[in-house]
Amino acid sequence: MVISADSSSPPAVFPAASAAKPLILIIGAGVSGLLLAQHLKREGIPYRIFERDADLATRGAGWGLTLHWSLTALQSLLPPSLAERICDESSVDRWADRRGEASRFPFFDLVSGELKTQTPGAVKSARIRVTRERLRKLLAEGIEIEWGKTLREFQTSDDGTVSALFEDGTSCIGTLLVACDGGQSRVRRALFPEESKLLMQLPVQTMGVKILLTAEQIAPIRKLDLYFLQGGSPQNNSFMYISVLDVPGNQVDSNPDIFSCQLHVSWPYHPGSGAAALAVPATNKERYELMRSFAKTWAEPFRSLVLNNVYPETEIKRLDVLDWAPPKGLRSKGQVVLMGDAFHLMSMCKCLPVLSPWFPSESVFVKFTDPLLFSGVTATITNILGNGLAAFAYSISDRGEGANHAIVDVRDFATHIVPQLALDRGSSSNAASQQSTQQGQGQDFRQALRQALDGYEDAVVSRSRPGVLASRRACLDAHSFSRLFGEEATGVSPLLSKREMMLQFDDESTELMN
Repeated sequence: MVISADSSSPPAVFPAASAAKPLILIIGAGVSGLLLAQHLKREGIPYRIFERDADLATRGAGWGLTLHWSLTALQSLLPPSLAERICDESSVDRWADRRGEASRFPFFDLVSGELKTQTPGAVKSARIRVTRERLRKLLAEGIEIEWGKTLREFQTSDDGTVSALFEDGTSCIGTLLVACDGGQSRVRRALFPEESKLLMQLPVQTMGVKILLTAEQIAPIRKLDLYFLQGGSPQNNSFMYISVLDVPGNQVDSNPDIFSCQLHVSWPYHPGSGAAALAVPATNKERYELMRSFAKTWAEPFRSLVLNNVYPETEIKRLDVLDWAPPKGLRSKGQVVLMGDAFHLMSMCKCLPVLSPWFPSESVFVKFTDPLLFSGVTATITNILGNGLAAFAYSISDRGEGANHAIVDVRDFATHIVPQLALDRGSSSNAASQQSTQQGQGQDFRQALRQALDGYEDAVVSRSRPGVLASRRACLDAHSFSRLFGEEATGVSPLLSKREMMLQFDDESTELMN
């Protein structure tokens, strides 16, 4: 079966070949892809990892990630020599981490400046804040990444092999293809064309900016929290967060005098007329003025944070908030499986490209009918079957669960699938089994692998689907102050609740209705 990951290209001709022993093809060198490669390497299971970017620096510094309930899994999947370096080499502030400091995720009333709530303090080493760029750099150590490899098509065969063809004309054949190719996964769109139509753009408009602050400038913020803080406005439902990305002397390449931070300003968007239909302006000058107009309604120190540190020449990016919840009972086909954002894109997860040369141009409209969550707002869901050209935009968030789920995806893969691959690796080393292996590892292996894949997919869906829907709810709550603290509040919002691996979240309340 040939499945095109790029419907604009004509069908490819794959070379005839077979996998002499288990070979895992990893598409994408993000956090999940690199962590999987590290674990397979440690277990002695052959793999190849392909990345469409030119190098680790292609996407820039990236934004911050909070790792908490996934930390134990991350450390267990890595060789000890790497695991012990996570804090020192990936953290946004290794000095604070060494002291056992951790963000309490404080939430403020932006108009009054009042602290509304914060999470309990974490025990030492239970929570760290890292940058995606530095974590990827650490995870890439000792891994031979094949750069500039954009997947074009893949083919599954009856003999138990899977072939991948890339845009540059090269190809590779293996036992299993693991798609770690991000929120706009080509593999997901090819495997699940109907389900993938439910890629959702939430009714929120967002701008993001990187700012550089001196110790004096950041002092009022660091007094409130060393890593991260957020707040909402009861006046206009605007939302803001700031997160520290780097501190002086943190790493060899750190600026010795400057704190690097990410700043996010967003507001609800309801198509129609009036203030609720306010969209991100087209020009940077207009974005600058709009960000200042929001900040002028805030109390200190949030007001001055924007007014004194965002300049007319500062690049202000438009950010799209997207998610995709894997349907219950999701089953992949053949020897192909999803992982990370490709499996469960979370609206409150991280900054990543969402519009690229293969991103769809068409959209369909659905109505969110849940009165609590969506207030009857008409919003856009991307029709991923399109194939238009577009400029780059970004998606961003503040709950930060996407990376934690991606890491635990690898743990679930290690639990369900790696033992089967290890068994086949052993059998393929025996001369008597070589012929069967070269013909696709035999029917018994294929059936056992399929059962293992089913177990992995069940584990990921049961864990990540509530996480996606909770993050969706968190995003919407962030832009409705009364829903968080006023008359519409119906309990603790996922935006403010404890971060947990397995959520007991009423996902039916966030289902989409046509």
